[in-house]
Amino acid sequence: MTTKKEDIMGLIGARTEDATCLTFTYGSESKLSGEGVSTSVTLPGGFNLTVDEPEAFPGGSNAGPNPLDLMCASLGTCQEITYKLYATVLDIPMKSVSAKVSGDINLSGFVGVGEKIGFSGVNVEITLDAPDASDEQLEALKGAVDAHCPLVSSLQNPLDLTTSVVKAEPNKSSDRTQNNLVEGVMGLIGAAKEDGDALKMTYGSTSVLNGDGLLTTASLTGGHTIVVDEPETMPGGTNKGTNPLDLFCASFGTCQEITYKYYGQVMGIDVQSVSCKVEAPIDLGGLVGLADDAVGLKSMKGTVTVESSASQEQLEQLKKACDAHCPLVDTYKSATPVTLTWKRANSGGKK
Repeated sequence: MTTKKEDIMGLIGARTEDATCLTFTYGSESKLSGEGVSTSVTLPGGFNLTVDEPEAFPGGSNAGPNPLDLMCASLGTCQEITYKLYATVLDIPMKSVSAKVSGDINLSGFVGVGEKIGFSGVNVEITLDAPDASDEQLEALKGAVDAHCPLVSSLQNPLDLTTSVVKAEPNKSSDRTQNNLVEGVMGLIGAAKEDGDALKMTYGSTSVLNGDGLLTTASLTGGHTIVVDEPETMPGGTNKGTNPLDLFCASFGTCQEITYKYYGQVMGIDVQSVSCKVEAPIDLGGLVGLADDAVGLKSMKGTVTVESSASQEQLEQLKKACDAHCPLVDTYKSATPVTLTWKRANSGGKK
């Protein structure tokens, strides 16, 4: 479907008449079960995704992208879609837009050794293939996009994030046993204690949006790709992939689950399975320039359900440890610096 200016203007007109017409709740549901840390994600629109850790991490099998790369992909694709929408409205000819996202983090904080838990900063480099547009037009386009991109705002401003934990009775007929991840996690802790830089990592994604619609394909570490799109109710959307905001929620839910699995093992608390339902309301009036005071997500709620023989008190202790060390809890609750730059295709960079 072609992204048309008149359709976008119609959306803006509808929001002008009805302040609630662009109010949505994004989210995801996911579940980690079995011996490793692979988690299955269900997203609105009928999309499914597997999230995992690389084989270098305890329990990882590289069955899917990891939560931190996933967060980077959600940001990059959100930038691209916002560029497409604003280029259309501003009559700026653009063949394609691509995003390279990189985020620096020291996972020493994740294993309880370092002070900073989440990303120290995220960089987004946008490449614009727009040979018929002037630098002035593209600078103006970048300014409009950065001011109205929902996920830039959601990262740059502290998010009202709440989590809760619910106990589910274990399946007594199951023969499942806890996978012993303790040795691997303790190895990570030992490495962090010996060398404060041992767990310094850079996560990221690359993606590109070309053509008439909003469909973009993201490439992530480990050979994984994700198709990202918007529903047909968004001008240019074809619903061929999940959208960036639901993907952002999935990155948080799966990061919580993996953290629960690791810390449950280390603390000796039974975690047979762990699932997370994420809900995040937003008014996309900010995206179309009609709610500049609330461009990003308003809040995010994660409900974690643990299938366990442990007491509720033990699960609350586990929750406290996980919320204190989950990289995306800290990232989303903090004002995370986001650096945004652009360049023309086959040219140097511009701020």
